[in-house]
This record gives sequence, C-alpha cells and structure tokens, in this order.
Amino acid sequence: MTVSSDQVTAAYQWILGREPQPNEIPPWLTTASIAELRRIFLQSAEFRSAFESTAVGQTAAAASLPQNLAPQHVEWETDAPTSTRLLQHVERTWNKLGQERPHWSVLSADAFLPEHIARSAEAFYASGANDAARVVGALQRHGIAIPSIRRVVEYGCGIGRVTPYLARRFAAVTACDISESHLAMARDAVARSGVRNVQFQLSRPPDFGLSEPYDLWFSHIVLQHNPPPVIAMILRVAFARLAPGGIAMFQVPTYALGYSFTTPAYLAKPTDTGTIEVHCLPQEVVFRLAEEARCRPLEVREDQAMGPPSAWLSNTFIFRKYA
Repeated sequence: MTVSSDQVTAAYQWILGREPQPNEIPPWLTTASIAELRRIFLQSAEFRSAFESTAVGQTAAAASLPQNLAPQHVEWETDAPTSTRLLQHVERTWNKLGQERPHWSVLSADAFLPEHIARSAEAFYASGANDAARVVGALQRHGIAIPSIRRVVEYGCGIGRVTPYLARRFAAVTACDISESHLAMARDAVARSGVRNVQFQLSRPPDFGLSEPYDLWFSHIVLQHNPPPVIAMILRVAFARLAPGGIAMFQVPTYALGYSFTTPAYLAKPTDTGTIEVHCLPQEVVFRLAEEARCRPLEVREDQAMGPPSAWLSNTFIFRKYA
C-alpha cells in the first residue's frame, strides 16, 4: 500500500520542519510504505544538514566551525604532467561510478543505490527543481533579468537531475560532465523530460567543455570531487570563458578539520576508482582566481552542502564579470 499526500505532507512537517511545495508531493506517492518514506527522509541531505549536528538545546551557530581555525596546507598548483595524472584519476573514478552507482554518486543516500532506485527515481529527479530555483532566486536577488541570461552552462550535470529544470527557465543550456557514462544517462533524462534546448559537452582539458562564452556558469556538489589543483584549473577556465557581465554561481568546500593536500602524497596513495573523494579549495584561492579574470563577488554564503557544519566549511559563491 503506497502512502497518501497527507502522509507525505506530515513527513515534511515533522521530519524536515517545513511545508512541502506542491510539486514536491507527487514524486513520493509511489513510496511503498510510511516506514520507507520515513527512512528516506531521515537519510536525506536536507534532514542531516538541518538537524543532525544540532544537539538538544544547542544552536546551529554553536555547532559550526569556530572563527579561530588553524591554517590548513592545500597545494593547488602543479605542473602539466602531474595535472594530467590527476585528471585521469578523476575521469576513471567517475566513469566507474556512473556505470555502477549512477544515482547514488550524485546524491549519496541509500535510497538512490541501484537496489532501491526503482522506488526512488522520481524523488531523485524531482529534487533538481530546488537547485534550479536557487539559481533563479539568486539572479533575481541581484536584479539580473532572467531573459538576459541567454546561455547557461551546468558544470557537472551528472545524470541530468537539474538540467531539465534549468532548460525550462533559460533559453539555452550546455550540460558538461567528465564522465561519459553519466553524460549518456543525462541525455536520456533530458530527452524524457521533453526539453529541446540542451546540448551536451564532455568535460576534458584544456577547456573542460567550455569552448564558447556563456552568461551563467553553475556548479553544485561537483567541484569538491576533484583534487585542489583540478578545482583551480576548472575555475580558471570557467572565469575566463564567462561573457562580460556574466555570472558564475558555484559551491565548493573551503575548509575542513584535519584536511590537507599535497600532490606527491596524494598520488603515492593507492586509488580506489569507485570511491567518492571530497576536497577543499581555500577561499583565498577562489578570490585570487576570480580577480585574475576580472570577476567581482556579489555574494558569498556558507551553505550546508557538506552536511553538518561542525567539520566542514562549504561556500556558495556568486561572481559577476566586469563588463
């Protein structure tokens, strides 16, 4: 027996602490039972980021990283041959994940593992609406007219979770990904959605699929899965290809307790190409790269893309290129 709309509404109210949007209810109505619905909600990124790190009587601010953080050593520049080795590792990893656990590799909840995805696929793809809404909200917040954004690049489109929602709001979307297996699934997802204004690019150096100017570059829960030198390479190209007056909106972790990175030590470790890695790029480096390309910050917000903020500092940056 599947769940009712009232039960879905109650799950949002009691577990996530908010009212559902009308479009958020239908995807859950095929959930097999209340117990399954509860399990998925309790494992969701929204629940974890909002509630798990906050003990009874403790404020969210108290659970965040303190202001007096120790310096962290993050090597973010390297030579061309070493960059190639790093990029090859990332490519192997994400092609493997795309073949074995594609949905889970995008949103790492048990509900999206291959053995569960038949029941949760609708919810997986429906979640992309929130990401697209955040992009639209950010543009409106800074007085940028949606029609002025003629071409959007979604960097790290995965298997097309967000792409159709962006395509319904903007004139043209280019969806980029390093993984051929992910990109093939993204093409299928976009075709099923019925939108026709999306083109696909395989992200490969030196241009990472960013060969033409664009008005908006968007990336969320993507850059962190690259070693810091690769994140820096991607951002350099992204800022350089941004059209005058264009917007770059992206998320990346900028600090983590106990994190450090040196390329020789990283490359010396055995690599499991089925493992999702998470890396940081310091804020100072992000601002330096933006300044090189004449991009000024419009907004920097701490987000909870990495879950509870007690160990990670993740930021969503919005930059605009000087006209």
